[in-house]
Amino acid sequence: MDDGLTNSLDPGKPEERNIYEAMEQGKEVKKLPMSLGEALDKLAASEVVQRGLPGEMYRLYDEYKRDEFARFMSTVTEWDNEMYMECLP
Repeated sequence: MDDGLTNSLDPGKPEERNIYEAMEQGKEVKKLPMSLGEALDKLAASEVVQRGLPGEMYRLYDEYKRDEFARFMSTVTEWDNEMYMECLP
């Protein structure tokens, strides 16, 4: 997965802004995915990933990781119990 090096891609200028201030000022700030599900959606749209994990390899990776995310999202934690169980009559 050395696409940037192979194709001599310019990574752009380094980010030196205070991101919190930039967000408060309403400036555009690229954000990282906040969940595994969002990250998998970004990967699915990436030509670099599709080339790096061709065909069946990417499909299986995506299937396993989406299953992992679904299991994670359906897991009840101690925090869930403490937060919501007291709401029940």
